[in-house]
Amino acid sequence: MVLIKSKPDTKLNQRLFPQTFDSMFKDFFEESRLSQSVNFIPQSDIVEKEDHFEIQMSLPGIKKEDVKISLEGDLLSIEGERKMELKEEKEKFVRRELSYGKFSRSFNVSKLDTANIEAKFEHGLLNISIPKSKIEKSSQIEIK
Repeated sequence: MVLIKSKPDTKLNQRLFPQTFDSMFKDFFEESRLSQSVNFIPQSDIVEKEDHFEIQMSLPGIKKEDVKISLEGDLLSIEGERKMELKEEKEKFVRRELSYGKFSRSFNVSKLDTANIEAKFEHGLLNISIPKSKIEKSSQIEIK
């Protein structure tokens, strides 16, 4: 009997068994990854109303002072940070799913009335109201 030492095809293994299989169990117990800060993207909804658009962004656990809204040309940007509160006592997490860190979202607001944008922040929900431009109202054109 002849023994042949084989070298597994690592590219093939990565395609068949992605790293997620390995990380599925490692992530659950690995403490160093649990304590790291992770950037996140807050969820948002854009709603069209008759005379304006609303951007609703979910920002639970974030203070109003930690959110910045800016307008540069036709780009409305929302930036902020969810800060992790470090406690003196060391808690041992079995699983940690809350994301912490900085975030940034940008929205194209061209052809909207950017001079009259309003924003409200209540109970972890940011509501931005952007009026439609009066010029942009649609109408039917009769064909002659």
